[in-house]
Amino acid sequence: MRIEIVVFDGFDALDVVAPWEVFARASTIDPDLDVALVRADGPPLKSAANGLQLHVDDELGTPDALFVPGGSWVDGNDTGVPREIRRGALPSIIAELSTSVRWVASVCTGALLLGGAGILRNRNATTNPAALEELSRYGSSVKQNRVVDDGNVVTAGAVTAGIDVALWLVRREVGDDVAEKVARAIAYPMPDDVWHRDV
Repeated sequence: MRIEIVVFDGFDALDVVAPWEVFARASTIDPDLDVALVRADGPPLKSAANGLQLHVDDELGTPDALFVPGGSWVDGNDTGVPREIRRGALPSIIAELSTSVRWVASVCTGALLLGGAGILRNRNATTNPAALEELSRYGSSVKQNRVVDDGNVVTAGAVTAGIDVALWLVRREVGDDVAEKVARAIAYPMPDDVWHRDV
């Protein structure tokens, strides 16, 4: 299973690096998992909102699952999520991929990119507490849990909730044993504030 984490200028560093760490550690236990940082467009060098720079060689391909970070929403600058929503290219890509991937997940204000893609209407979702009102404008039912699992759309709250959602997805995809080993390795508790749809 290939998970691609899409990186764009103005991303929140922890939104990308923390879930990548969880998925990468899980892939050393279960080789069926594969995680990559990818870019949708532009040059390989991507700058985070706090100045961290990542060289992202891979371009977004045909993943089995897509992970979308947030960034730069709260500071009000025209970069990160606000810029990507205005440009429209990334939301369009997310919308297109959402019909073929196993799941689309986001952390923090990455949920607003999912909203811009039109995949949150009549879905349960969460985001950074500072953007919950904005999230509701996309027609979603807003939850205040750290992780909200609505089937093939999974969202998480602010910044460190990226660890929670990544652990939750590892658990969902490859089982408790792998997820718990990763949680122990990074000295982080398994997520317990998870809303998920009953099936």
